[in-house]
Amino acid sequence: MEMIKNCCVNKWRCVAFLSGALGMVSVHGGESLGIVGKNDWLFLRSELSSPAEASANAETISLIGRFNKVLAANGISMVVTMVPVKVRLYAEYLPDNIKLNDYMAGNYERMSKALQAAGVTVIDLNTPFLNSPMRNSDTPLFYRLDGHWSFIGAKLAAETVKAGIDANPMLKKALDATPEVAFQMNVGKRKLPTKVHDLMALIPPNYGTFAPERFTPVSVIRAQEQNEANRVPIGITVQGSSFSQEWTGFVDALRFVLQRDILNVSVTANIGSWFGMESYLSSDAFQTNAPKILIWERPEYTMRAPPNFQFQDARYVSNNTEWLLRASAWVQGTCKPSTVIAKVMPVSLAANGANLNDGMVTGPTSDKEFIEISFNKPIEKLDYLAARITAAGSKTLIFEGSGPGVATRRFTLNIAGDAAAHALKTPLLSNSRGFTKLRIYPGKRQSFALHGLKICRQPEDILD
Repeated sequence: MEMIKNCCVNKWRCVAFLSGALGMVSVHGGESLGIVGKNDWLFLRSELSSPAEASANAETISLIGRFNKVLAANGISMVVTMVPVKVRLYAEYLPDNIKLNDYMAGNYERMSKALQAAGVTVIDLNTPFLNSPMRNSDTPLFYRLDGHWSFIGAKLAAETVKAGIDANPMLKKALDATPEVAFQMNVGKRKLPTKVHDLMALIPPNYGTFAPERFTPVSVIRAQEQNEANRVPIGITVQGSSFSQEWTGFVDALRFVLQRDILNVSVTANIGSWFGMESYLSSDAFQTNAPKILIWERPEYTMRAPPNFQFQDARYVSNNTEWLLRASAWVQGTCKPSTVIAKVMPVSLAANGANLNDGMVTGPTSDKEFIEISFNKPIEKLDYLAARITAAGSKTLIFEGSGPGVATRRFTLNIAGDAAAHALKTPLLSNSRGFTKLRIYPGKRQSFALHGLKICRQPEDILD
């Protein structure tokens, strides 16, 4: 992986999204989304913060703490590491009209302590970045013209994560339980111009040109080519932001310093950490091979955006409690039976009794056909449906919950749609008392099967 490899196709759009959606302002008083600093340094305006964000930060920290508790109860050690804001790391290059106030200066430490108080293992990147002798070298930790860390910064972050794991007995034990895989790092012989300069798209065009940046290309490769004979299970996952995209080199640097294979399921800013994490938990990668260590990297300034943050694509907005209950359901390794009993009713797709076999219903199906499931009593907030599902075609299912005195609610679930069997776990949340009936609309498909249907119970203390 070359350090100067082109970034993801939508990276500029992602940065623009963050500038408007996660910043305090998008364009305020004619100001651009980017900030032109001294000595050709550019910054992202959304990195500026104020005490007005404290409540949203606290909600994010509370959710992460509860989620961490669920992971720990299921044998998964989570590490949270926040990427410090560039405006603090390189405050001396901010323009004279923008000053680093006391809140911004202490925000990283403040949130780290709050996460630790919530029981979360946090690896601090802010302190080593501020103290690094490379911070003001000719190859700094962040690009001048881009919002992301350079490979120098990515490698320092990886080394800091390794040191944090080694110093934590629980994490070190989890690391030692994962198989070693040899990686080697190759460093180029001379510096080359980079193609990484996303912040240039966020400033007015009349600023003219900026001095190009040059870094030495670095690649990390396996010491031995992988094949079926030497393939080993992956025990570490990184769920991160654009800072963890492969082009930055951060995950490759982690592979090298840990000498372990790592699954990278990071997403870009327009998708966001919450949806990205939930997508990973619901995937076969997690359901069939949950990691020993889950590293959740997230930019410091995204902590102000919990799942219900409204200034993002509506597809990725969620009620905070519902996100937690969905994520927790996917994490549960075993089903604790609920007192609610589910029964597939002999109507629509199951009208012919021959289609019922241990809860199995098969297609083909049409848009109007459904599976109807009856519950012996109202399903509660901590209950969730678990099953195995096989479907060919569309990647969405429509669920419709109803019952006496309960407002009917429709919601969709993403599925693979590849005709293979996959896990299905979902709470069935109403806005009042629980549903007593659920209809699942598969849509128009060539095949559909639902089997192993049961109602399970979340941990009783998850919402405490």
